[in-house]
Amino acid sequence: MNYYQKVVNIIGCGFAGIECALFLARHDIKVHIFDIHKEYKCNCDRCKKIKECEKEELFEGLLRRELNYLGSPLIREEDRLIRAGYSGCLATKILEYGKKLVKINKNIEYFEACISQLNPREINVISTGSNTDEKMFNFLLNKFGSMRCFNKLSVCPIVDNIEISALKRKEGDNEYFYLPLDYNEYLKFVNSIIKVINSLGKENTKNLCANTIEELAVKGRDALRSFCLMPIYLKDLKEKPYAVLTLKKMERGYRLEGISSKLSRQNQLEIIKSLKGFSDVELLQEGNVEDAVYINSKYVINEFNQSVQDKNLFFAGAILGLSNFHDCIASGYMTALNVYKYYNDMKMVPLPNSSLMGRLAQKIISTSLLKKNSNLENYDIIANQDDYANPSLLESLFNNSVGGLLKFKEDYRYGEHV
Repeated sequence: MNYYQKVVNIIGCGFAGIECALFLARHDIKVHIFDIHKEYKCNCDRCKKIKECEKEELFEGLLRRELNYLGSPLIREEDRLIRAGYSGCLATKILEYGKKLVKINKNIEYFEACISQLNPREINVISTGSNTDEKMFNFLLNKFGSMRCFNKLSVCPIVDNIEISALKRKEGDNEYFYLPLDYNEYLKFVNSIIKVINSLGKENTKNLCANTIEELAVKGRDALRSFCLMPIYLKDLKEKPYAVLTLKKMERGYRLEGISSKLSRQNQLEIIKSLKGFSDVELLQEGNVEDAVYINSKYVINEFNQSVQDKNLFFAGAILGLSNFHDCIASGYMTALNVYKYYNDMKMVPLPNSSLMGRLAQKIISTSLLKKNSNLENYDIIANQDDYANPSLLESLFNNSVGGLLKFKEDYRYGEHV
């Protein structure tokens, strides 16, 4: 038997918090939602004028169709805007629409307030994401520890105009490339970082940001090799390289996985050019480290987005390590499904693996330590598929997922999970 007061507190009024609140309110559960009321700064590809790759576009379309099928009000509003030919920022418009729905719902009380403590006798959902204030972060830090709660997020640089002949690939993998480095090549890269750091002077290098290439280089010669340049076996190489840099193919250019830096653009370019085959490289996007609070989901929650340590506490949205707003809406919906069952002392149920939402739930809790969750590009729902732009593929995937979702809905409402 669960013990709590009959109200659900949702801390955070972003995409996940709104989706979660609206679902629970539709099922006659009283909700208190707390909004820190920071200005929303959209970082979506549409606003940045970045074209998604075919695989990301396919998965985003599939996730939207699944959420529409399940009745997400935010996704249905997005579809309405798209049909109406709206050309502005969809994310901002959807967020405004969601907040209006929250404020007029008779089952939801809206508060503009910062929350730094939770009532353990009430069910709480933390969906603060990038709007997590310092007091809430400290609360999470005290509750879960510094290895399970982070407030910095790495942004990897994107480069182009590199010598493809220097890269290796794995069989059946069309997305990732690998740059093997021998001892001297690795040492050249590390020394180029140290050279830049020395040129900045002691005052500018006292408080280097954790896990950046400059902070790791200062720690020791092999620190980078133990973090973002881990050696792996590669086909066509007789021996394991001393270090390996992983690159992900983007719509344009290649993202240097695991590489982040707070150094200037010019300094980053100088360092990257020291790599084998990168002498003429073009830096499309510099590396960075952003303020973004997220938990190490693998060690904090179960498959229902529920804290393993505190059964009355749930999470949703960007705080789980998600950044795409469609992913955040999906996680808000999933958390709401589970909170509803928990609230009514019923068995919680996972979404089917045949659906993208089910894969997302599994992806959240399988993330490796200190690595942010992959988003729509990496759900492993298609094996060895190259033609992601094929319209029939989206239809086929949705038809497959909808069968599992239909059974889930029947079981959820009327079947075994009651």
